[in-house]
Amino acid sequence: MTSDAINFKIATAYNRLRVHRRQGLFELYSDDNVLQSVVDLQAPQQLKLRNLEQLMAVLLFIPAPGKILLLGTAAGSLLHYLRYYLPESRITAVDIDADLVEKLLQMKVLPPASDGLDYVFDDAAHFIAHSNQTYDLLLVDIFTGAQSPRWLLDKKSTDRLYALLSADGALAYNLLIDSEHDFRLFYRDLRLVFKRQTLCLPVKDFENTIAFGIRHPVPNRDMQWYLRHAAEQSARLGIDFLPILSVIYGTNPTGQGVI
Repeated sequence: MTSDAINFKIATAYNRLRVHRRQGLFELYSDDNVLQSVVDLQAPQQLKLRNLEQLMAVLLFIPAPGKILLLGTAAGSLLHYLRYYLPESRITAVDIDADLVEKLLQMKVLPPASDGLDYVFDDAAHFIAHSNQTYDLLLVDIFTGAQSPRWLLDKKSTDRLYALLSADGALAYNLLIDSEHDFRLFYRDLRLVFKRQTLCLPVKDFENTIAFGIRHPVPNRDMQWYLRHAAEQSARLGIDFLPILSVIYGTNPTGQGVI
C-alpha cells in the first residue's frame, strides 16, 4: 500500500458513500460528509474513533460476552476489534445493505464470515422484532444519514432490545440525536426499561452520545474498584479505559444506577 491518497465513491440502493484511502487507513464518509468509519488496514483491530472506544467501555460492566449482536456494520472496525479481543465470542452482524457489505468484503475491508461471525442482511427494526435469540452484548451503531433512526428512539424498540438480552447482558448505543428534548425522552425511557441501570456519556469533539443499558443489577462498587478494574481491562482489551471512566463519573450521578 502506498502513501498516496485514493478517493472513490460507493453507491448502493441504501447508501451514497465516499471512500478516502491513505497511509493504510480506510475512511468511509456519508454523502453529507459525515465520517462513518475508519479502519487501519495494517492493524484493523485498533479502534480509530473515540466514540467506538467509549462504546466498548460497556465491557467494564458485564462478564465477557459469549454472544454478540451488532446492528450496523459500517466498514467493520467494531467487527475487527471484537474478533481480535473477544475471540471466543460468536458475533451476528446485521445490516440492510447487502450490496455494500459484499463490496467491502471483496475489498478485504470487512472480515469474512466464519464460525464466529455471521452476516445477516435485514432491516435492523425487522430483525429485532422477529429474533428469537438472546445475546450477552447488543451494540447499536446504525444511522439514517447523519442521525439515529427515529424508530430506534421509541420505547417499543427499547423494550424489544431489552427482551433480546441474556440475564447478564448489556445494550450499548452509539447515538446521533440533534434534539436535546428527543434525547431526554429517549434516556428517560431507557432508565425506565432498565430500572435505572444505565449510563450515558458524550464524546469529546464528536456529536455522538454513548448510552448503556445493563440488564442485571450491578453490584455496589466504589470508584477505587472501578479504577483498578479499568486498568486491568485496558491491558486486556487494548483501550485506555481510565479517561473514559472519568467521563462516566463526570457525567452520571453516583448512587442512582450503575456507579
